[in-house]
Amino acid sequence: MTEVINLNSIELWEELKKNTAPPWELLIFKFSTVCPISSSVEDDLNTWLSELPKDYYLKFAKLDVVQSKEVSAKIAEDLNIKHESPQAIWLTGDSKVKWTGSHYDINKNKLKANLNKVFS
Repeated sequence: MTEVINLNSIELWEELKKNTAPPWELLIFKFSTVCPISSSVEDDLNTWLSELPKDYYLKFAKLDVVQSKEVSAKIAEDLNIKHESPQAIWLTGDSKVKWTGSHYDINKNKLKANLNKVFS
């Protein structure tokens, strides 16, 4: 499975943006430890990640919105997207939003559909 980055500081967020360049992409999963939907969606996401081709250039970061509210707010502000939880945010190598989904919209079919989607 792809390495999991624990996104828990604004400094790490800034570093990820700076160090993710094409062909690499970044998938951020925002979740709450007290939300049963987050847990269910995370299981599906982990299954999808375990099946991801080894040669795909994807960094994966998880963000606990309860523990790191300020990081979550900064990401929403920087990307000009509404905060939700659970939420998946898929960024291109140049930090453009390729796809975002929340709650049960985060599933293997939606994630698979975005693997080769080109940002336009």
